[in-house]
Formats: sequence, C-alpha cells, structure tokens
Amino acid sequence: MKDLTIALDNRPGALAEMGEALGRAGVSIEGGGAFLVDGVGVAHFLFEDGPAARAALEATGIRVLEVRDVLVQRLSQEEPGQLGKLTRRMAEAGVNIETLYSDHNHQMILAVSDFASGRAISEVWERERLSSESQAPALLADIAAKQHSYEVQIEWTGNDGEGTKTYRSYRRDYTVTSHGKTAIQGSSDPAFRGDTTRFNPEELLVASLSSCHMLWYLHLCSTNGVTVLDYQDHASGVMAESTDGSGAFTGVRLTPRVTISDPLDEEKALLLHHEAHNLCFIARSVNFPVDIVPAILVDQNSNRAASCT
Repeated sequence: MKDLTIALDNRPGALAEMGEALGRAGVSIEGGGAFLVDGVGVAHFLFEDGPAARAALEATGIRVLEVRDVLVQRLSQEEPGQLGKLTRRMAEAGVNIETLYSDHNHQMILAVSDFASGRAISEVWERERLSSESQAPALLADIAAKQHSYEVQIEWTGNDGEGTKTYRSYRRDYTVTSHGKTAIQGSSDPAFRGDTTRFNPEELLVASLSSCHMLWYLHLCSTNGVTVLDYQDHASGVMAESTDGSGAFTGVRLTPRVTISDPLDEEKALLLHHEAHNLCFIARSVNFPVDIVPAILVDQNSNRAASCT
C-alpha cells in the first residue's frame, strides 16, 4: 500500500477532477481524506498501486508531492484507549506519526518518520492484540505451525596466504551452500574489491525480491485462469552509501514483462501484480519501497489460433 500526498487547487471541482482521473485509469482509492491547510488543498489517499495512481494524476496536471510506504494497523475497537497506547509506543521509540487516517476496512493507516522502527512496533502490537482475543490461542498455534526455517552455509574462500593482514591481502570470495543444492559463488560488489564474475549480496537481494514476486504472480495467474507463456523481469536496486562506509537500499524496481495467451485477460493479468506484491514474503520483509512497473503482452500465435477456430 502507498500513501500519496496530492496538491489540490482550493476551488470547486478540484477534487472531482482528481477522482475522474483515477476513475479513467481504473485506480481505486483504499482510504484517506483531503484538507485545507493555510488555504491550500492537501490530500492523502491510499492506493494498492502507488505508481499507477501517480501516473494517472500527473497525466492530468495534478501534482503528487510524495509517495510513501505506510503502516496498516488494526485496533481492538471494543477497548477504549487503543489509539493513545499505540501512539505512545511510537513516541517512546522516537517515531513521529506524520499522517494518520482510516481505510475502507476500518484499519488505521500511518505514515511515519522511521518506517523500519514503526513497523517493528506495529508487528509487536499486532501479536499482542491477537493473543488477547478470544480465538487467539488457536490462531497463534496455526501461525506457529506454519513457520518455515531456512539454513545455508557460508564459507570464505579468499585467503591467499596472508588472511586479512591488509585491506588488499585477501579476496572477497565466498561460497553459499545448502544441502543437496548447487553452490552459489559469491563475492562483494566490485566497488569494494569484489570479483565481477560472482554474484554479490546486493544483487542477490534484488534477485530475491524479483523471484519472490514472480513465483507469487505465476501462482495467482494459475488460480485465476490467466495463462502465462513467458515471464521476464529486468530488476534494479539502488543502495546509498554513507560517509562512515555503511549503506542501505533506498529502493528496488521490478519491471516484469509477461506474455499471456488471451487478450481478454490483460486487465486481470495486470491487477494480479498488485496482489502478488502484497503477498511476497521478501517484499513484506524489507524497509524500503519496491516498485512494480509491469508490461502485459499477448502472444500473437495464440490470437491467430483462436481466430481460426
């Protein structure tokens, strides 16, 4: 889910023009609201597909000031004081809540200053909420039964005899193994003296996001009657390096190019990307935005075969 900050003219019809632009593009609003701030119209609306919403609005000259990831939080409505308790936890962790509203499913939507810290608080809150509800024990047991564990072995293979005596005395090469599987030859980014012929951790992270999205998408297509004939993704990520040598990803973009057999399934095939993104285990585990920019193609051979029958 993405929150869009939208600038609107302070005049009759501005909100109507926004709604009409989204309607023409087939983009639904999941929640939000619009306000006057010092005589200027400012709207915050929630969308499953932030890039599509932004493109639809900007195509008609409506300014989108910001696109942000949000926290989606459900409160126990029967218990007074829930809002105060949750926001107090955010405050004590130094997380500033910058936007708050409800979606159509009666869930609270929060845009915060520190998304990673806010999400950690939100997840703890949700576990506590579930454990306090009447059916929580069975639900939590079901969650525990479905946990999955993963193990790999990493072996450094870059000792040329002097170990790490100096910055230049060793290679950054390593091997990733898991029982019964072909080993992956890894190294660091060439910018950090890595081997250009081996995968580096940053590439593997981007590949993990891309492949997770693809596998969910193919599953959803198979269960929704969409026949996919080909799937290719040119995925890219950006990492910002800090002055102290640390770094963090600022975003990843997936551009899946999907070929389907039936032109009548184009719209459905496009929409299923949104659901796949929401379900992807890896995308749900990272604290930076993952943008999906899909393209749907129709196999011409399938079209000709259909027209001849």
